[in-house]
Amino acid sequence: MQLTHRARRTKLVAVAASLVTVAAIVATTTSQGSAAPARKAAPTPASIAGLKVLLTNDDSARGADPQYGTDGKGLYELRKALCAAGADVLVVAPWTQQSGAGGRMSVPGFADVPLTVQAVTPPAAYAGDCAGASAAGAVFGVCQAAPTCTKDTPSASPADATYVAVRRFAATYWSSGPDVVLSGVNFGQNVGATLNHSGTVGAAVTAAENGVAAIALSAEVPFSLADIPNVPFAQTSAYAVKLLQQLVGAGRLKPSLLLNVNYPFVGGTETLGKPVNTVAGASDLLGLTYKGDVPKTGGTYQLGAGVPAAETRANADTTALKANNISVTQLDGDWTLPDADDLLGELDGTAAPTATTLTAKATPTRDRKRPYATVVSGRVVGADTACTGTVSLSTSGKVRAAGVRGKVAVSGARSVAVKADCTFSGRLAVRPKRDALKKKSLTGTVKVQVRYAGSADLAASATTVKLRLG
Repeated sequence: MQLTHRARRTKLVAVAASLVTVAAIVATTTSQGSAAPARKAAPTPASIAGLKVLLTNDDSARGADPQYGTDGKGLYELRKALCAAGADVLVVAPWTQQSGAGGRMSVPGFADVPLTVQAVTPPAAYAGDCAGASAAGAVFGVCQAAPTCTKDTPSASPADATYVAVRRFAATYWSSGPDVVLSGVNFGQNVGATLNHSGTVGAAVTAAENGVAAIALSAEVPFSLADIPNVPFAQTSAYAVKLLQQLVGAGRLKPSLLLNVNYPFVGGTETLGKPVNTVAGASDLLGLTYKGDVPKTGGTYQLGAGVPAAETRANADTTALKANNISVTQLDGDWTLPDADDLLGELDGTAAPTATTLTAKATPTRDRKRPYATVVSGRVVGADTACTGTVSLSTSGKVRAAGVRGKVAVSGARSVAVKADCTFSGRLAVRPKRDALKKKSLTGTVKVQVRYAGSADLAASATTVKLRLG
């Protein structure tokens, strides 16, 4: 997906400190005097010689834009770096530029859809990069036509290209595999809320859906038009090779692996940061604007790029990229909401009550007060709507009484209503069970049971607080 507009980069004063490599881990001492656990040693990177890599993108296979690299230059730089590291590379990519295609796929209706996988001659600068390997770095473009692809032929999508390669065409080169699918290096960053619309990411997700480890790779487009020929395709490719070597060495190159990697453009006065774990940001980066007014009968808007929205999500990929760090986001390709509640159960009245917990505390009592009085307050935790119901307070236990041998039993009980904001507070009187001892001084610790009983959609819960008498 091509992103050519972005907010101006904020320079980091202290970014150089993040580049210091710690040669040995020095154990520190905790406040309890025990040594802090040492970090797990990094696994040794492994060779990727012979690794079967299916390479695709959303910028096309033809490399038709040598000036700016919008039409597949990143793919050829990645192919070059992989083959130099000994990987066995096969390229199957869209016939023409498919930025913003997301996971779009060609769907047959009453008639079949032709998908032609046609050989592409690499640009002269990259012609001999993969000689000698099994697949020889062969390059193919996929169009939606038969029998051949021409300059005017509709292109297959990135997902189409990945699907046909993984399901059928790669088998003409490898008896098994590929071992991994790399999508990119894309011209432009794929971060934030636009992630789901990226053809680069869509191709990687398609590979993951077919049980193949996949990595989407994107290089940030600089803010200045004059710097666009310097998009860091080669640097991103070098990092991709290093990342693959680390993943193989760590035994993490498994079918469940799905990564989205974004490499920053680093200006002449700036410094490259480091790889960081990120999540997909909430900012859309494009700041899409619709210019013009359209009447009720319809009309034309002018779609343009504006000021990106401010990032609001912690550890966001957008934030990492602005800090010149390499953003690495783990994806799962599954849009299922983690920890989703029982929506249908709520709608049809069969949902189990929402689990709750209680937080509570009791104020100290004073010896001069008879009976001993405390205020128990707290909150019902877990409800995402207004709370209802009551909290019951009860105490039990035995304490010492002035002038009495042994311990005497005490009691106290009451109920308080829970407020709409889920808080509660109530005074609880604690007194000896024997009336004759009501005026005696009491010393010792008792327990106060705090129990919540709410409406049908909130589960009951309980906790205990300790109370000191005297």
